[in-house]
Amino acid sequence: MTEHTRIDIRIATAADQSAVVRVLSQAFADDPVFSWIYPDPATRARVLPGFFALFAEHSAHREVNQVAGDGWGASIWAPPGESIVDPADSEAFGAALVLLSPSDAERLMASDELFEAYHPTEPHWYLSLIGVADGHQGEGIGSALLRDALERADRSAMPSYLEATRPENRRLYERHGFVVTDELVLPDGPTAYAMWRDPGV
Repeated sequence: MTEHTRIDIRIATAADQSAVVRVLSQAFADDPVFSWIYPDPATRARVLPGFFALFAEHSAHREVNQVAGDGWGASIWAPPGESIVDPADSEAFGAALVLLSPSDAERLMASDELFEAYHPTEPHWYLSLIGVADGHQGEGIGSALLRDALERADRSAMPSYLEATRPENRRLYERHGFVVTDELVLPDGPTAYAMWRDPGV
């Protein structure tokens, strides 16, 4: 497949959950923020599928998550005025994340607190996670996922927000109209970028 081949983007269903988890686990295997939270590679490889399964399961009912093609890429979103996890479930959700690797819980909580402190309060579409499967990078899949979701945001005249965890991803988002609003520096760790996009840019 080349970048010019049409990439089908659809709303993820229950049948796509395993693909969403697989794609995100591959895409974030060497991500700087996840590598800081889970510094041991073996632990990270064990934890990530369960981590992303929790996010996929808790967000699926909103029917806004995306899958590209035959499981080539995936993204997890929250609509305006909503969070990825329902507030009533947040305590149990956080506890489940900690149980995946209790020895890394302090860094997990520090990253969550930092990102939450900079999260905008005005209504917006929130891109929590996006990734492309191994062997499909450079085929335009990430851009296709973004274009589809940003068209949805534009139709609703709503801004969008995300945190970029790599400089190269930051550049991708900038090409799609996002601008950096803050740098999120983890303690003795990497820098992520809070990014905002106004509708229709």
